[in-house]
Amino acid sequence: MADEQLTFHGWARERIAALATGVQDGRPRVETPVTLTGTDATGATTTAATGTVRFLLAGPADVVRLAPGAVTRRYPTPGTVDHESDRCPHVEFADATLPWRYAPAPRPAAGAGAQHPWLVLVVGLEGDELTLAGDQVTLSPAVQALHPLGTGATPYRWAHLQVDTAGRRIARLLSGRPLAAGTDYVAALVPAYDAAGQPRWAGTGPATVPCYDTWRFRTATPAGSFEDLAAALRPGAAEPETGRAPLDYPRVPDAGDLAVRGALAPLGGTDAALPAEVHDDLDALRTPARDDRGRPIVGLPRYGEAWRAGAPEETTWGAGLNTDPRDRGVAGLGLELGIRLQEELVAEARAHQGALAEARQRIRDLVLGLHAAGGLWRRRTPGDAYERLWLLGPALGRVVTPDGTVAALATAADRPLPAGLFSGAARRILRAGPARTALTAAAAAPPAEVLKAANRCPRPPRPGAGGLPLEDLGIDLADLEERRRRAAETGEVDLTAAAERAKELAEAAHPKLRDLAYSVAERLARAAHSGSPAPWAQAVALLAAAATVDDRDERELERLVAALLELLERWPKPAGEDDLPTLLDGLAEPEPVEPPCRPVDLDALAAGVAAAFDPTRPDAAARVRVLSTIDGLDPARPLAPPEVCVGLDRPVWADLRDAFDEWLLPGVGALPDNSVIAVETNPRFVDALLTGLNTQLLGELRWRNIPVATGCTPLRVFWSRTDTGTGVRVDDITGIGSWPDGSGLGTPAHRPAGASGRDLVVVIKGRLFLRYPATVVYLVTAEHAGTVDFGQDPPAGAVRVLPSFQGRIGTDVTFFGFQGFEPADVLRHWLVFEEPPAGYRFANDASTSPAPETWARTSFARPVRVLIRGDHLDPEGP
Repeated sequence: MADEQLTFHGWARERIAALATGVQDGRPRVETPVTLTGTDATGATTTAATGTVRFLLAGPADVVRLAPGAVTRRYPTPGTVDHESDRCPHVEFADATLPWRYAPAPRPAAGAGAQHPWLVLVVGLEGDELTLAGDQVTLSPAVQALHPLGTGATPYRWAHLQVDTAGRRIARLLSGRPLAAGTDYVAALVPAYDAAGQPRWAGTGPATVPCYDTWRFRTATPAGSFEDLAAALRPGAAEPETGRAPLDYPRVPDAGDLAVRGALAPLGGTDAALPAEVHDDLDALRTPARDDRGRPIVGLPRYGEAWRAGAPEETTWGAGLNTDPRDRGVAGLGLELGIRLQEELVAEARAHQGALAEARQRIRDLVLGLHAAGGLWRRRTPGDAYERLWLLGPALGRVVTPDGTVAALATAADRPLPAGLFSGAARRILRAGPARTALTAAAAAPPAEVLKAANRCPRPPRPGAGGLPLEDLGIDLADLEERRRRAAETGEVDLTAAAERAKELAEAAHPKLRDLAYSVAERLARAAHSGSPAPWAQAVALLAAAATVDDRDERELERLVAALLELLERWPKPAGEDDLPTLLDGLAEPEPVEPPCRPVDLDALAAGVAAAFDPTRPDAAARVRVLSTIDGLDPARPLAPPEVCVGLDRPVWADLRDAFDEWLLPGVGALPDNSVIAVETNPRFVDALLTGLNTQLLGELRWRNIPVATGCTPLRVFWSRTDTGTGVRVDDITGIGSWPDGSGLGTPAHRPAGASGRDLVVVIKGRLFLRYPATVVYLVTAEHAGTVDFGQDPPAGAVRVLPSFQGRIGTDVTFFGFQGFEPADVLRHWLVFEEPPAGYRFANDASTSPAPETWARTSFARPVRVLIRGDHLDPEGP
C-alpha cells in the first residue's frame, strides 16, 4: 500500500476532450449543439437558432517541441553515476494534464475508462537499443518490446497522476524496464502516436521518432537499493582486538604481552600497567641533555622539554612519554608526521603569523630611532626650560590639540605673544652674532628674556575726559571724579559748586553764545539756591558744548543758539527727579573691563612642550604611535621583538590516516565487509601524538628562524569537533605548558573545560555510504518506562543524538563520532540509518498490474529507516 497521504490516478485531461465523439486525422473530433438567441433593446428574445458545431482538438502531430520548463524533474538527475538499478527513471511535468492532453482519443467519463498518454519515456542502451540523431531517436525492436504501446483508449501502467492531501498534483511518466548494474543508459521523452493517431512502433522493426527531451545516467555497482545495502550490514562483526596493536619489546624477553590502543580504541578499554623492567630498561637508554662541560648531547628525543626545560620526565605525563614504550612510540608517530609534513606545516605557520615580520621590523626601527633620538635629546637639548621652548618653537605648529595647534593657541588674539614669535624668521632675527643683537643691551636678546618680555600684557589706559577740554576750562578731572563718586554714594549733590562750574562754563562760552549761556547759568544758580528743579543734565551739556565749539563751525553755533533758546523757553522742563542722578551716571567712568590679554604660563608651556618632544618618556609620541598599530604585544615588554603562538586549525586525524591509517584504528584493514562496530576515542593516544608532533614542529620553526612564543602549542586539534551550540571548534588539548605536573596522559586536566575525552564512535565498512553519502545517522534510546527493550520500536518523540564529527578511512570505511556521549551508553540505544530524501521513487520490480493507479500504489518506494541494536555493536560482546 502506498503512502496514505498520496492518491494516484491513471490519467487527467481537460473537460473539453469529453465532448469528442471520435478521432479524425489523429485528432479528437468534437461535435456539440450550439444555440444562438437574439434579443432586442429591452432584452426580450426576438429569435433563436440551434445548430451543430464540429471542430478538431490538437493531436500529437500538432506538437513540435515542449516549452522550456514543461519538465520540472528528471530522475535520476542527469549525469548520475550510481542510480539504483531497481528504481524507475521518470520525468515530472509542470502541467498535470500534459501527458494526456493530445491523446488521439476522446476523454472517457469521470471514474470510468482509461486514457493512454501521448508521451512515453523510453530508456535504453545507446547504440544498441536506441540511437540519438539531433532531435530524433531511433528505437530498436528490443527497446520497443520493453516499452509497448496501446491505443488511445487503453491504460498505460507507467503514467499516472499523483495528488497529495494539499491538492498538489504531479503528472509523472516512468520507464519500468529492468536495469542492469554498472550500465550506462539514455532516457528519451518521445511521442507515442504518429500524425494519423497510430502507435509509432509495434516491435517489428526500427522506428525513428521525434525526441523532446533526453539525458544520460549510469547505474550503481553492485545492484540494489538502500535497503539492500543496509540489510547486508552485520553489527559487531569484527575481531575483539580491533583498536589495539600488539607491542613487542625484545630487550626484555619477559615483558609479557603489551598492546597500544589506537586513536580509536575498544569500548571501555584500558592500558595495563607497564612492567618495571621495561621502564628501567628504556630509562637507561636515555642520555643526559648535556655533558659535564655543558655541551648538548644528541640522543633520544626528550618529549616535553619544549615546555619543561631541564627535566620533563619529572612530571607524570613526561615520564610516560619518555619511559613508557607505548606512549613514546605514539609520540614518535607524531614526530614522524611532523617530519613528513614539515613543509606544509611551516607554510601554514607562516600564513597564520600574518604581519609578524613587518611588526618586528617596525619595532626594530622604533627602538633604533628612540635610542638615537634619546641620545641627541640628552646631549643637545638646553637645560633651561625657556631655552628649550625657544629651540622647539618652530615645531609647535605641528603639535595638535583638540582646540588647535600649540603655536596657534600660544599666540592667539587674547595672548600677548605675537603670532610670529616662534617662527624661523624670528629665530633668524634674534640669533646671536649680527649687529642687531650684538649691540643690544646684555639682557635684551637672549631667548628667555625675549619670551618673558613678549609675554607681558600692556598697561590699561588711564581714565580720560572723553574729548572734553576740562583742563582747559580749569576743571581738575580727578577732583571732578571724586566729587561725582561721593555724590553717587551719598545721594547729595553740592549744587552750589555745580552752579559755580556752570558759571565758569558760561564765561568760557563762544561770544555769540555767551549771553544765552549766562542766562542758563543764572537760572541754575537760582535753582541751586532755592532747591527747585532744573534740567541740570541738558543745561550742563549745552554749556560745555558752548565753551568748546569751533569758531568756524557756523552750523554748530546756530544749532547751539536754537538749543539754548529752546531750553530757556521750556525752563524748568525737562527737569525731573532723576535728572541729577542721570547726570552723575553719565559722568561716571565705565567699569574697568578685564583687559583682553592673558599672559601665557611659560613654565607650563615649556614643560608641556618638552614632554611632548622628549623621546625618552614611556609615552613618547613616536613610541605611542608605532605601538598603537601593533596588537598582541607584551604589556610588560612592548619594545621586545614580538613572538606569537600560532594556532593551526588542522585536524590531525586526517594526517594520521593518510600516513598511518592502521594507527587511527588498529585492525581497520581486517574489518569484514558490511561490518558495523562501536569504538571510542582514546585521549591518551591523542595527548602523546600531539606532543610528539608539536615537538617536531617547534624545532622546525626555530631551525628556520621563524619566531614563535616560548611554550607555544601550535597544534591542539586532533578530531574535527565543534561546539554544537556556537559552532566554534573544540580543541582536544590545552597548551602543553599548562599541563599539571602530576597529571597523566589522557586526563581531563589536559583538555579545555567541558571538552570530553572519551566519545562514542561508530565505524561502518561497506558500500552503503559510498552509494548514499547523505545517509542520516543518529542514536535514539531503546528505553521504555526506564527499561531497555529492543523488542519495540523507539519511543515516539525520542530525542535524536546526532554525530558531531565524522570521517573516512580508505574508500569504504566511514566513522561517526558522538561528542560528549558516554561510549557505554550505546548499549541502551538504537543506531539508526535513514535513507536520504531523494524525492518520490518507484520500484521497477514490485508490480505487473496494467492499471496505472494500482501499479503506482504497489511500486511506491517509501524511505527506509534501519535500526541496529546498540548492544550488538561491541565486537567484544556485551
